[in-house]
Amino acid sequence: MTVINLDALTNQNKWAKDAHQTRDKKQVARQFSRAAASYDKAATIQQQAIERLLTFLPNKPNNDYGHWLDIGCGTGAAFKPLLNAGVRHVTGVDLAEGMLQFAQQQFSQSPQIQQLEFVQADADVLPFHDGSKQGIFSSLMLQWSENPLHTLHEWQRVLAPGSTLAIATLLPGTQQELSEAWHQIDERPHVNQFVEKQRLLGICEQLNLEVISQHQTCLTEHYDSLTELLRSLKAIGATNVNSGRKSGLGGRAALRLLDQFYPRDEHGKLPVSYQVLWLVLRKS
Repeated sequence: MTVINLDALTNQNKWAKDAHQTRDKKQVARQFSRAAASYDKAATIQQQAIERLLTFLPNKPNNDYGHWLDIGCGTGAAFKPLLNAGVRHVTGVDLAEGMLQFAQQQFSQSPQIQQLEFVQADADVLPFHDGSKQGIFSSLMLQWSENPLHTLHEWQRVLAPGSTLAIATLLPGTQQELSEAWHQIDERPHVNQFVEKQRLLGICEQLNLEVISQHQTCLTEHYDSLTELLRSLKAIGATNVNSGRKSGLGGRAALRLLDQFYPRDEHGKLPVSYQVLWLVLRKS
């Protein structure tokens, strides 16, 4: 696995230095690394997002997509379908070293390992030359960016003209049930903030990224108990990283209140909704 020094790259990148960051990227990397072994079993929404994004990829002559990046690749769930679709080489990029190690182990005995590369790097500071890649695939990673203009500018930079950028990301309204239940207990941020669809589309226009297709829907998971719900979020590394968050889950009293205020469906289950946006873009 190729390991990129995140501190050195951040220091040499003007956009990254100037961007206002309140989240600790190293903390984000640690929480996803810890979740690597449990991720695939719990990540049902994430798998649905990947599967749908794959169906939106444009057809290519001779089914040849060239060299693609999978940014925020996690455990490598998209590697095999991308290669089977005609991508010649996939470089998996992730901030979490534990995720990359798990992905590399998963493919260590596969003949497709020759078409894969694993790079630990910040999605805001990619260690690739301008215009060097024929495509980027990124599912449920962009919502972690605090500066999507910078992030998408960086992704556009490494794409060759006419290349494809396929994204799945989360919109406001995601985990709304959890947010509203916590709001009745305290004023601290307990759910990560998400960028509005219109802002994302405006950024794409600003960067001359042509929208080929866009799709939006709400995916919902249901849990039997609050404990199961919170354990599932922890298992996929999707914990709160907002500035001003309170460490830990808030104590037994807070969790009892959360359980009291959390909405139930007609079957008594606890829903968690995800507002998902799929975008397929072309670099002009």
